[in-house]
Amino acid sequence: MTNDHEHSLDEEEKTGGVGANSDEGHEGETSKNRGKDRLWDTLTLAGLVLLIFNLLRLWYIWLRPDPEFLAFTGGVAELLAIASFLGLQTEPGRKLAVQLDNTFSSGHVLSDPRRRCGVAWGFTILTGLVLLVGSPWSANYYRTRGVRAFEEGRYSVAIRDFRQSISLEPGNARAHYNLANAYESLLDHEAAIKEYQLSLELDDTFWPAHNNLGHLFLIARNDPDSALTTLHTGLTQVDSELGEAIISKNIASAYQVKGLFEAALVNLSNIFPILEDLRSEGESVEIYMAEAFRLEALANQGLGEDQEARRAWQDSLGFALAVAESQACSSIGTRVPPDCIAAINLLAEARDWLAK
Repeated sequence: MTNDHEHSLDEEEKTGGVGANSDEGHEGETSKNRGKDRLWDTLTLAGLVLLIFNLLRLWYIWLRPDPEFLAFTGGVAELLAIASFLGLQTEPGRKLAVQLDNTFSSGHVLSDPRRRCGVAWGFTILTGLVLLVGSPWSANYYRTRGVRAFEEGRYSVAIRDFRQSISLEPGNARAHYNLANAYESLLDHEAAIKEYQLSLELDDTFWPAHNNLGHLFLIARNDPDSALTTLHTGLTQVDSELGEAIISKNIASAYQVKGLFEAALVNLSNIFPILEDLRSEGESVEIYMAEAFRLEALANQGLGEDQEARRAWQDSLGFALAVAESQACSSIGTRVPPDCIAAINLLAEARDWLAK
């Protein structure tokens, strides 16, 4: 009996031992699962934070600057809602809705921490792709639309489109240059100067920005020294004969403002052969010729060379008249091209001086 009793105690101890080990194993497994859940929840939280950041960026750079785009997306949402409503009126549509609900219902998806993490990061990756791929494409769309509006003389519309393009792709130097051009056309010279400077900060090899900025330093700020610094820098970046002639003309204008008439004449003597060659090749450079002869006339007047000044005024008048009477200026519609306006102003100035 003693042996039997001892044997029973041994069995109970063994049984008790096995039960204790089972509880400990269960608790260890539970602890491990909790650790995994915490890991998935942490990754989910990180995904949600990035998702919110992406959504804020999408709102800021896509929607905030352009109410038209917001109206467009609202219209698309309305169309989708109407299509969904009409689809639910059909038997296949109702079956599809039930199937989608069973597949993507929140209870089914969000009950598992891994699925929650997958959903969060799926939306994060989707918004990231929209920002990465969609933003440059949309920026180009708005930039193209802005150029079209600018060419049609709708400068306020062009400014809005160029600003939207910059919001989507702030590192594009040409977009800042286009915006500066639009501001300059509306005579908002300080805003134009700022945008030309931003364009050059992004790409200091773009000579038209140097040229336009130097010209604005002259006419808006009466600062020939800053103009000469900017224009000479642009002259080192120029990549065409016409560009060289245009910048050199503005350099001569800066010397003219400083009272350095001989330096202005030296500069002009270098660009007249270039413009003549381009004209013989069929290039439309008459407006530049008219402006260059105007500068030559002013420089000669400053030196007291009245006869040379009169000859230069006559040449300026002739080329300005050729532009004003050209087909581009005689068949204008509601918008007068900038060259035509410049030619009309040059005609009036030349006639005024020749009448004295």
